[in-house]
Amino acid sequence: MNGKQPLGLRLIAGAKIIKGILLALLAVGVFDLVDKDLTALAQQLVTLARISPENRYATLLLTKVGVIDPAMLRHVSEVSALYSLLLLTEGFGLWFGASWSEYLVVISSGVFVPEELLTTIHHFHWVKVVILAINASMVIYLVRLVWRRHRQKSPA
Repeated sequence: MNGKQPLGLRLIAGAKIIKGILLALLAVGVFDLVDKDLTALAQQLVTLARISPENRYATLLLTKVGVIDPAMLRHVSEVSALYSLLLLTEGFGLWFGASWSEYLVVISSGVFVPEELLTTIHHFHWVKVVILAINASMVIYLVRLVWRRHRQKSPA
């Protein structure tokens, strides 16, 4: 990344790259569970955590994990891997100063802001407000940056 890139762009790129790496690791981890006995793993987890099997949450975990099938795990893993690829593409594109990545981030992040707003209105929680504020500010920042660059390139 050249030294002329704004700090805000660097921060967004870094966040996208970190989220992409974490999501890729999650995708690999979920894919690794495809051929495993999830109920036995959940029972081992409950035992390892020294939680009583009669505990309401332990019972719920053991019940719910029993209905997860390998096809569902594969699907979750594939979707996570694709979204990870999108995040990494956006992050590295921003990091290396590719102008197309700014448009990609505006579109991919802007699509979720209205849904986040509705979710926050219907199920209010301060964490949702913070996430909405961060995502909306990121989109507004990038839209202003793209607009400013576009106006500088176009003839007067």
